[in-house]
Amino acid sequence: IKTTLINHVDLDKVESTEHDTENSYRRGGSSHFIDYLAIRRTIYSRITVIGTTRAADIDILLSIPMFLRLYLIARVMLLHSRLFTDASSRSIGALNKINFNTRFVMKTLMTICPGTVLLVFSISLWIIAAWTIRACERYHDSHESISNFLSAMWLISITFLSIGYGDMVPNTYCGKGVCLMTGIMGAACTALVVAVVARKLELTKAEKHVHNFMMDTQLTKRVKNAAANVLRETWLIYKNTKLSDRVDTTRVRKHQRKFLQAIYQLRTYKMEQRKLNDQANTLVDFAKMQLRVSDLLTDLHERTDIVEERIERMESKVFNAFLLSLLILR
Repeated sequence: IKTTLINHVDLDKVESTEHDTENSYRRGGSSHFIDYLAIRRTIYSRITVIGTTRAADIDILLSIPMFLRLYLIARVMLLHSRLFTDASSRSIGALNKINFNTRFVMKTLMTICPGTVLLVFSISLWIIAAWTIRACERYHDSHESISNFLSAMWLISITFLSIGYGDMVPNTYCGKGVCLMTGIMGAACTALVVAVVARKLELTKAEKHVHNFMMDTQLTKRVKNAAANVLRETWLIYKNTKLSDRVDTTRVRKHQRKFLQAIYQLRTYKMEQRKLNDQANTLVDFAKMQLRVSDLLTDLHERTDIVEERIERMESKVFNAFLLSLLILR
């Protein structure tokens, strides 16, 4: 709906009609009220009084609520997704006191596909913020470069990424507020991207197990080499001091230094091996414990089967002996 009021306009009549329309849309629900705001934004976008055109500041405030309809995306997913409408999922959620609402849907999406969610959110925020700042700045000066939509998208992008070249700046309080919110959301999205990338680069349990095994093997070899160096230097020191006719002090000091270095390396490798074992215990202990318990259970079942077989054999033997004794007595 596009309405232009020219020359003599009865503003009181317009306001009374507008009040009645607002009440009717409020009774229709939240979605109808958002439609009313969009219509009111169009009506008040440009009012001509006695041949002069005046831009209303309320235009921008009534335009932004149109984007609140984006919450319908999460609502559609909640009502039509097989993952959230499954009876088993609902029952498990009810047992754990979990409400299937929009917040839970967003958390689930961030767990399943965090990269896609952040990409869609960033692009949507980019477009909405660019449209809003263009609507804010076009009333300041229509000849400004920021009044162009592409220029507004460029300003939002450098503000979102915290670059700030300074070639474009907002002039109105509305534009400054939009840029401030864009910077805050950009910092939040950057933190989320870093967290997602860090989680993607983290090793899985199987990869950690393989990594710990390789490091343990390498440290074991280093410990053995360091222990062999300690024994070698001990032997050389004993050889140059006890078994030689003339004691060469230079050579003895050289081997003593190597002996101390070998001991230091051995202690260092031992400490690294302990740290690796402590880190591996948190991952491997549970798996080893499960394997040990399963082995013990299988062994216990086998032994019980053997005992049952022996008991059955003993029962059969006792029964046969009892029958033979009865026959003999008769």
